[in-house]
Amino acid sequence: MSLKKVFKNIVDHFHPKMLAVGVTDNRSLADEDAFTEREIKKPSPKPDEVLVRILATAVNPVDTKMRASYAQTGDFRVFGLDVVGIVEAVGKDVKDYFIGDRVFYAATQHQSGADATYQVIQADLVAPAPKNLDNADAAAMPLTSITAHDILHHGFHLPVERNSGDGRSVLILNGAGGVGSVLIQLAKYLGLTVLATAGNTDSKNWVRNLGADFVLDYHEDLAEQMAAIDYPTVDYIANLQDTNAYWDLMVAVLKPYGAIASIVESTAPVELGDLKSKSASFTWVFMLARGNEQVRLDEQGAILAAVADLLDQGVLQPTVTKIYQGLSAENVRLANQDVAGHHTMGKVVIDYLVDAQVTNKVEQTAANDVAPVTIVDVE
Repeated sequence: MSLKKVFKNIVDHFHPKMLAVGVTDNRSLADEDAFTEREIKKPSPKPDEVLVRILATAVNPVDTKMRASYAQTGDFRVFGLDVVGIVEAVGKDVKDYFIGDRVFYAATQHQSGADATYQVIQADLVAPAPKNLDNADAAAMPLTSITAHDILHHGFHLPVERNSGDGRSVLILNGAGGVGSVLIQLAKYLGLTVLATAGNTDSKNWVRNLGADFVLDYHEDLAEQMAAIDYPTVDYIANLQDTNAYWDLMVAVLKPYGAIASIVESTAPVELGDLKSKSASFTWVFMLARGNEQVRLDEQGAILAAVADLLDQGVLQPTVTKIYQGLSAENVRLANQDVAGHHTMGKVVIDYLVDAQVTNKVEQTAANDVAPVTIVDVE
């Protein structure tokens, strides 16, 4: 063995590296070089953190927004928030997790992202992964499940318990997206009557199979459709689409003392005074606030633990509709391109552990079974 190789082995031992996929500038996702692969320093956990070997990640709209707004400094930036993986090391203050534990979580926006083979994460943000889900299905759930939980609990002030919303109704704008796909299921668990919007035949079937009581076509007049099914008004509205575009509708169809929760930032001011005569409320929901602001961290882990239980019990079904096989710059680019197009149902996942072979397989399943899945190879 040459001295050069010996020296490299010594350096690698004391300064281990990992594969990461990221960007150095803000290119179009149509550009095949939008993402690049690099070897970067493998992180070490701080006292309150765990080091996770990542098994699968999911792509969310917020990932594409973060990349699109990336300041072109030339620095290498890694994105990605949803993770399932194996704990490889623990900080000295961590008591609840051990090496070898399989966990899942949503990371924060203020750290190096999950499109890598390893990541450190504060232990309070972590929960044991669902036992009955494979890696791809588990990776799809953290961010959207926490968001759906926050809409119901923080936005609508409902306990996330069976039948806690019995006799009440919710309108979900964009029922087929990642958050909507979980929210429909949780809302039904609470006993709510669910009205969900969708656009094409596939997405309408998707939200119906998830449990929506009524499926509304967002291309048509929603107020007229609601009146036609004897739900001219609802108790709650979850805006997962466009706060400004739907503001007048939401004010009109909300019951007195009702509540609106929105996860989509406004592009112009909205007139909150419109809700005063109904004594109704409006709440922004942003699940990343806990990690970003470093508040109520243990709450996030507790929510995920409850979600894992519901998944293992079969109350919640996984929401994966597309899987890219293997961590690579091309797979990360294509997954982000899918999500940025705003026509994806459910969640898009990158599974690190499967071989990248051409399959393009679609599995159609029963109405209340797991979602149709497309497995994609980009060889």
